[in-house]
Amino acid sequence: MIEEFCDVVVIGAGPSGSVAACKLLDAGFKVIILEKLEFPRFVIGESLLPKCNAILEDIGILDLIEKQNYMLKPGAIFIDENKNEELIDFRNNLGEEHNTSFQVKREEFDNTLLNAAKSKGADIRHKFEVVDYDNSTNTIFAIDENDKRYSFKARFVLDSSGYGRVLPKLMDLDIPSDLKLRNAILMRVTGEKRREEEKEGFIDIVIHDDNKAWLWGIPFSDGITSMGVVCEESYFTDTKLSKEDFLKKVISEHKYLKEKYKDAKQVAPVRIINGYSAAIKRMYGKGFALSGNATEFLDPVFSSGVTLALESSSKVASLIIKELNGETVDWQKDYEDYMMIGVNVFREFVYAWYSGKLRKIFYAKNKSKQIEKSIASILSGYVWDESNYFVKDTKRKIDALVSLIEE
Repeated sequence: MIEEFCDVVVIGAGPSGSVAACKLLDAGFKVIILEKLEFPRFVIGESLLPKCNAILEDIGILDLIEKQNYMLKPGAIFIDENKNEELIDFRNNLGEEHNTSFQVKREEFDNTLLNAAKSKGADIRHKFEVVDYDNSTNTIFAIDENDKRYSFKARFVLDSSGYGRVLPKLMDLDIPSDLKLRNAILMRVTGEKRREEEKEGFIDIVIHDDNKAWLWGIPFSDGITSMGVVCEESYFTDTKLSKEDFLKKVISEHKYLKEKYKDAKQVAPVRIINGYSAAIKRMYGKGFALSGNATEFLDPVFSSGVTLALESSSKVASLIIKELNGETVDWQKDYEDYMMIGVNVFREFVYAWYSGKLRKIFYAKNKSKQIEKSIASILSGYVWDESNYFVKDTKRKIDALVSLIEE
């Protein structure tokens, strides 16, 4: 076995791992990133929120993203079965500094972030699979593509492994999510009917069959569009159709989608992701912490995944730096409790989406300007701003609004 030593081992080279590594490297620590796959690689989560821009700016790499010529994302358009539209413009917010973001192919975006970490000195090991963790000595055990065995003894271990959920599996930290498990069936196309230029970058969120399913449409700057449907597994399996035919069926049944995609050409295989929601017993322990989707993953409807991943990685890296410098860290208060504020706001919005409550609020004609701005800020990812109406007592306030609308 090959033995190595470092300050921090980061498991996973996605956005969460790369952003944490950038901050740790800037602070002067030696960082090894272990990644199971070769990059670039396909992953969903292609629609960013303005809060992401704020985090990327904070660590000094927003300019790298802005140079990539990604499609500007000013907001989201919600479309119902009768083609009624409700436009949520991120620029109509509560005064947040960043009010737009980007639509990105994640294989490109993630690679850009990882290269930023590499340029700062990260030691990146691709095709390294973590197989065990000795918490008592803070040692990660991994195997490379040639079956060589390694041990990495670190002062701190950060699990940013995303859907791989390495430490949750090794340490029995997983718990069932409160959210229903759903499938995402997706593909990429070109040649669909796009909106006029000033609205081209908005993400489509399309309600289908009284919200038994919904679809996204994410336009990229190169003319390709990511589109997919999200539904409970039985909604798909009961049709007994292949994933390809099911996706065609859903598109053909919706007035807006049928028109938009009538001339579209498929340019990537249809993929399916099963049961993606996940939760965790705790986000940290002695000598280790979890960030990004290795903690909680809610639902893709509001594109919260990358925002939570970047915020958690930025926050956790700051706390690791303090701990390694000999300062006392209150991990419960300053990390888990803090992160759960944002997670719980998004969670209540997801619940309200699937229950139909948010649909009533979005399409209500008598919303106040303050409510509109508050919604725009939440959907921009600013879910820790307690001056926002929805951040405290989120469920109660959503219910109160729905009651007013129904009067």
